[in-house]
Amino acid sequence: MKKRGVLLVAHGSRRDEANRELFAHLERLRAYFGTTLIEAGFMELASPSIEDAVGRLIEGGAEEVVVLPFFLFRGMHTTEDVPGLVKKAVERYNPCVSVRLLEPVGAHPLVFDILREELYPELVQAPVLKELKPQMIEEESMKTIERCLEGWHIPEEVRPVVKRVIHTTGDFQYIKSLVFSPDAVRSGVDALRGGTTIYTDVTMVRSGINQRYGHSVVCMLNDEGVKELAEREGITRASASMRSLSERLNRSVVVIGNAPTALLTLLEMINHQGIRPSLVVATPVGFVNAREAKLMLETTGSVPYITNRGFKGGSTVAVAIVNALIKLAFENKNPKEVRI
Repeated sequence: MKKRGVLLVAHGSRRDEANRELFAHLERLRAYFGTTLIEAGFMELASPSIEDAVGRLIEGGAEEVVVLPFFLFRGMHTTEDVPGLVKKAVERYNPCVSVRLLEPVGAHPLVFDILREELYPELVQAPVLKELKPQMIEEESMKTIERCLEGWHIPEEVRPVVKRVIHTTGDFQYIKSLVFSPDAVRSGVDALRGGTTIYTDVTMVRSGINQRYGHSVVCMLNDEGVKELAEREGITRASASMRSLSERLNRSVVVIGNAPTALLTLLEMINHQGIRPSLVVATPVGFVNAREAKLMLETTGSVPYITNRGFKGGSTVAVAIVNALIKLAFENKNPKEVRI
């Protein structure tokens, strides 16, 4: 993989306060991603220029420059001016560096959510409650979610899972942050229909998984042998629980919703012991190794997986994913198809 540098591009303003806002975003992004290979550049009226910013990225070792235009619309600046300036800069510093232009910030579908949140208190004078029968509440919620998904390209096979996670969390950022390996949904559904065991990292995940169809859901966290192994080896119980399961994880569905250490141990077993679950669902939450462990899962290439990027996640997200797969596996009218 090429070493990537990111260029945030804005027009530039005579007001320093406006330019400083872009630099504030720059620093936050550097801190979040843990890299200095992110620069800001302006078309005019402010420094550094696009050319200077591109030069810094290339001097820092970037082999590919990813350009994010800090503009609202797909106008002349984003379609012609910015690409031209970036191309000129790359030709000056290193013509071998590739360039990839992202859509402007304003083209992101979540911009509508920002507009809605800003205008809600201005336009809604008094809340209007909906009178619904209990069995209709979930259906109405799903209709609302479906309306909010307009403008997003979400493959049909993963759409039910995405919707279930949003329904559980109320967080539409999972549209972008959920990641599915090829055929992950199919692999999970087939395994569940085949009666495979579901192994979880914590009891909260086990408790939330739908067991009405009789499959076994196992959590070893409180097993005495696991406790002894964790104390003896100086590792977490979540990690010890994965190690204790060993080859039993083959052809299973492994669900990790809380502990990054459980995922890291599982990845070690996959990479070095040849353990091959049918599906790994991993959404550990936290600020220490959770984000990194999930990124490592994406790079294994050895097992089907469903995960999410970033610090967010948690047991409720993992449970929502598995319950969506169970619904697909056992409640479809046509059991041979994965459909909404």
